[in-house]
Amino acid sequence: RRNARDSILPAHHGFAVEGTAHSYAATAGAKERASEARAPVTLYCASVFGHALEPGAYDLLYDSGCFHHIPPHRRRQYVELVTRVLKPGSWFGLACFRPEGASGYTDEQVYEQGSMGGGLGYTEQQLCQHWSTGLQVQAIRQMNDMPENSGLFGKSFLWVLLARKP
Repeated sequence: RRNARDSILPAHHGFAVEGTAHSYAATAGAKERASEARAPVTLYCASVFGHALEPGAYDLLYDSGCFHHIPPHRRRQYVELVTRVLKPGSWFGLACFRPEGASGYTDEQVYEQGSMGGGLGYTEQQLCQHWSTGLQVQAIRQMNDMPENSGLFGKSFLWVLLARKP
């Protein structure tokens, strides 16, 4: 359902929107929600690494919950994928766990335990290090909590990052 929320607004503003979720249930729920909202959104159930994404094809890429579920050994590959599919001058937005919103596992513990414990958290410095390769980080901020009935999403245990491809 999350990728539907993140897809509906841009679709209603004229963007051609594609979304990818790794879970069949998440994809089916998102398709249903987008259909109810009459949003022209194309949604795929696939791994971001297995989905054919055309290089330089996207004006905007928004990651809402993928990066903090990427295993440590695939982080660089993910950053390279994002950078490769963006057009020059285009934008990347990210919402991901801050340390207090995540499992607290180190990279070493992920492999010792055989689990990411629900997701990994990053410091501001770590995000800058990861996303400054190929992109220019414009801003990193802590997300604000939003009231449940506001119609807006916001949780203070998340970061928001905005970067641009030169």
